[in-house]
Amino acid sequence: MNRLRRSILISAALGIAAALGTGEGLAQTFPARPIKVLAGVAAGSSPDGVLRQVAQTFGAAVGQPVVVENRPGANGILALEALKSNPPDGYTIAMVAFSQMSVNPSLVTAMPHDPLQDFTHIGIFWRGPQLLSASASAPASSLSELLAAARARPGLLRYGTAGNGSPGHLFMEQLKLAAGVDVQHIPYKGPAAVVAGVSGEIELLMEGVSPQLPQIRAGKLKPLAVSGSQRLGVLPDVPTFDELGIKGIGTVWLGFVAPRGTPAAVVARLNQELRRAVDSPEFRSASEGFGRLVTPGTPEAMTATIRDEIPLWREVVQRAQIKPE
Repeated sequence: MNRLRRSILISAALGIAAALGTGEGLAQTFPARPIKVLAGVAAGSSPDGVLRQVAQTFGAAVGQPVVVENRPGANGILALEALKSNPPDGYTIAMVAFSQMSVNPSLVTAMPHDPLQDFTHIGIFWRGPQLLSASASAPASSLSELLAAARARPGLLRYGTAGNGSPGHLFMEQLKLAAGVDVQHIPYKGPAAVVAGVSGEIELLMEGVSPQLPQIRAGKLKPLAVSGSQRLGVLPDVPTFDELGIKGIGTVWLGFVAPRGTPAAVVARLNQELRRAVDSPEFRSASEGFGRLVTPGTPEAMTATIRDEIPLWREVVQRAQIKPE
């Protein structure tokens, strides 16, 4: 009996050692062939441009081509469903946005996957603050003036975004709930919202920093506040919402995930090389020049962020009754 038990224990220990050895050995030789990155965004879009810049640096560092494959559609769900069908070996990964992982569970009915359980998280690597601006003709030049005007004229001020369920829509509704104001949402298609803000067709605009910078520098938009925890180098005089007493207005983010079951050693290698790629002086300088923040993080931190954000965005989506287009 003791001999049988000893044999079972030895076999189990050898099995565990073999499994660990396989993961470590794979990481040492990884990658031995090209890596494919699925992206749930259209080719030529801003996130696609960022990804291709990272892919070039990443590929040069690991000595293998990194191929970007665009799978836009269904709020990024198509790309993640395609990822699920690939083997968990690190050779196919996906770039994901906060909307795919943290917002879709509340925005999309009958979600075909669980962002926390169905993927291996590699890390969040950069963040995009959202900027609230007013048109040059709007009756507000600061956040306090805006909130006072909105409270005096509930439902009459208008803000524009790139569409229902877009980042600008989500963050402005979060701001409205936090500040207790009523501002009317006007959805546009893509960059048309910025044009409407410049022309004065709408009083307010909630959008990423990059599309607004030229208009701000030309005096056609008035920046009021930026989301996130820090001021931006490109707009050093613009305070954060947090500074102005509106807490918890965060940022959009982009990161990477792999199929569920990808070995930890391979995930660690992917995280290490992606971290080096985004931390390069060239990439960091270009990102910060557009108002983006390079924030390479760990797989564990990405998991924690998604877990914390899902209930946060569920409350915003439900209370604001946001429906995707």
